[in-house]
Amino acid sequence: MGKDLHELLKHFAKSVKYPEVSGFEILELLDVRSKIAERESELSLEERKELEVADEVFLRNAARFYSAICKVANLREMREKAEVPPSYWWWYLEKLAQVEKVPS
Repeated sequence: MGKDLHELLKHFAKSVKYPEVSGFEILELLDVRSKIAERESELSLEERKELEVADEVFLRNAARFYSAICKVANLREMREKAEVPPSYWWWYLEKLAQVEKVPS
């Protein structure tokens, strides 16, 4: 049922590199990342590294992703509707976008 874990990971890793897509596509990306999280224990060491790299790219693009979502939906409402757990940090783009602006 649905894409297998490897396909989800490939899709996520590829998609995070394109922050100029629509907010709807970003929302789908958040959902894909959640599906990966549900089965993260099944990932091989190599796949975990791939996910880590993809997450880093996702974080670098957090502000642009958040901006795109704001044009099509209220992220907080979407989170509440989906009953997203706090551990799913990728659903908290407004906070990630603020962190991104802090000089390192």
